Amino acid sequence: MPKKLQESKTATAADIERSIQALNKMAERLWGDGREVEAKALLDALDALNRALDRIRIGESRRVLH
Repeated sequence: MPKKLQESKTATAADIERSIQALNKMAERLWGDGREVEAKALLDALDALNRALDRIRIGESRRVLH
């Protein structure tokens, strides 16, 4: 039986942004269902992820410029 090659796929910034948007919609649904604690925890995590993504982009843009 032939071995399947695993593709190494790196997530792009756009992929991450789409995931963040989907999770943000999930947080909105949680909030609407009265699950504010879970929604707030998810929103806090998404905020941290957004900040990290911004730092990555800043680092990448500095590398391109130098």
